[in-house]
Amino acid sequence: MANPNPARSHQRSRSEAHPQNNYVQYHDPEKGISWAEPVEQDLSTLLNPISIADSQPPRKQHVKRRPVNPIISTTTTPPTTERSDGPLSPSIPSPLRIRKPRSFAPAMPPAPARQVRLLIASIGNPPPYHTTRHSAGHLLLKTLATHMSLPPPSRSKLLGSGSASLGSDRGSPEYTLWQSASLMNVSGAGTLKAWKQFNTTLHPASASPDSDVVTALVILHDELESSTGTIKLRRGESSPKGHNGIKSIQASLKSASMLPSMGDRFIKIGIGIGRPQSREKDDVSAWVLGQVTSAERAKIDAAADSVMAVLKSEIVRLERS
Repeated sequence: MANPNPARSHQRSRSEAHPQNNYVQYHDPEKGISWAEPVEQDLSTLLNPISIADSQPPRKQHVKRRPVNPIISTTTTPPTTERSDGPLSPSIPSPLRIRKPRSFAPAMPPAPARQVRLLIASIGNPPPYHTTRHSAGHLLLKTLATHMSLPPPSRSKLLGSGSASLGSDRGSPEYTLWQSASLMNVSGAGTLKAWKQFNTTLHPASASPDSDVVTALVILHDELESSTGTIKLRRGESSPKGHNGIKSIQASLKSASMLPSMGDRFIKIGIGIGRPQSREKDDVSAWVLGQVTSAERAKIDAAADSVMAVLKSEIVRLERS
């Protein structure tokens, strides 16, 4: 059956194909005008009122964070306590500071020790006064020879007049013992001759300033102002303290222009013999020329240990000179 109104049928098909638009009513109160405007919508929106964007789960947003340096606390870290929302974050301990080692200049090697040669000379009086207090230096020298395992001094022309015992013959080249043969008050000339021959004959290399050999003169003498067996050490040119033997030796060395250059290589070791209560010259002379008692001899012999310690100390000092 044919459609009686084809125009209306055509209009109906158009309205079914295109849905009607929604309108929004607008009003202008100042002008008193009202009008409607259509709002175009998608067909899918009309059929499904739920938005497509709402039907999909929300995407996680990735936020780029800047790296954060850890905060280093310089104060004491409080103890970690538990909270309701979880434990506290542990504190980051301060890093260890490792210092760069300093660079030191290489240490200079120590200078080689010099070879020390000692001429140990005793002064006193010849026989029959060898065992008197004034000859305590001779008594001490014989005891030192025993401590050094050397033979007692004997007559020898190697060092001029006097008696000698060479340590080089027994493996102790640092020691040479010499005993003066002259009277105490004039012992300077013989000691000077022995000292010269000691340097020129036994140790000629010591004359060179660049030599590694150093020589020293040690005088053993009696000491009136010290108690028996007491040791007293002096170096260089010093006051003889009224000792005529020391006075004679220093005068001889000075006349040969040797004393100033010797300096601390001129060593004097006094062995105490005590003194009488009287200060009279005759009483003092009788005391020093008197025979040593057995008790005094024991004290003099016992002092040899102290003298050996002094000699070794002087050798160490001269090695570094």
